[in-house]
Amino acid sequence: MRKMVAAVIYKEGKFLVLRRRLRWKGWEFPKGETHEGLRHAVMRKIRGETGLRKISIVSRLPIEIIYHHDDMHGHHTSALKAFLAECRGGNVRLSAEHSSYRWVTAEQAEKLLTFSTHRTFLKHAAEYFARKNREEKKNLIEKLSRKHVTLFRYDGRCVSLKYDGAHLRCKAVRRAVKDVGDWSKKKNIVYYDKNLPESGLLPILLHEVVEKHVTQKYKLDVDTEAHTIAQAVEKEWIADKRWIAQAKIVTRAWVKANRRKVGKSKFY
Repeated sequence: MRKMVAAVIYKEGKFLVLRRRLRWKGWEFPKGETHEGLRHAVMRKIRGETGLRKISIVSRLPIEIIYHHDDMHGHHTSALKAFLAECRGGNVRLSAEHSSYRWVTAEQAEKLLTFSTHRTFLKHAAEYFARKNREEKKNLIEKLSRKHVTLFRYDGRCVSLKYDGAHLRCKAVRRAVKDVGDWSKKKNIVYYDKNLPESGLLPILLHEVVEKHVTQKYKLDVDTEAHTIAQAVEKEWIADKRWIAQAKIVTRAWVKANRRKVGKSKFY
């Protein structure tokens, strides 16, 4: 049985496919026989068939494909494994085995790749990225949800605050809004419903400014991911505000009991 290894190489979200011209014609990933350890073999094939040297092995794909074929050097069966590798730079220099190359999306690679074995590796690579992206997004949402708003100001026309290391400022416009609050995609404007009571104004303004910021900076879904973050930050701010109000009551009581004055505090 021939032992083979393939490399699914990606760069900036695209995969490298090579157009074969030796013995058969079609598209494939870099691959070849292994006469040493798998990692050494896959790096040798990457350098030999693409000329790329700035390569990092990310993961071994969790599948081995065994297939039958015509006689090749006395073998009729091959076992093919694959690694996912990241290209960190450099230009592709093809060997005599290939005539051209392309960096393509997963959807494009699915249509180009000649053999089902390579399409199977592509599927597992895409699943790897899907899991990785979900985990990274989950961690990002949790991180942003724990951040606090400071320096919150509203002067009747504009709202400003500091969040996520940025000073944010938006014009606040009162109008009929379906979801109580909203914001403009093109301008620094947040909207609040004209029927919103005064007591609920500040939390809504804070919510919309934060939601606008995380949606546009991190390309999050506004109705689920960004809303979840803004809601958590809003709740935290409300809780802090109530604690500050309680602290004022306790401070006044302490001053009255001790007949001493305390310097004016700024709470936002």
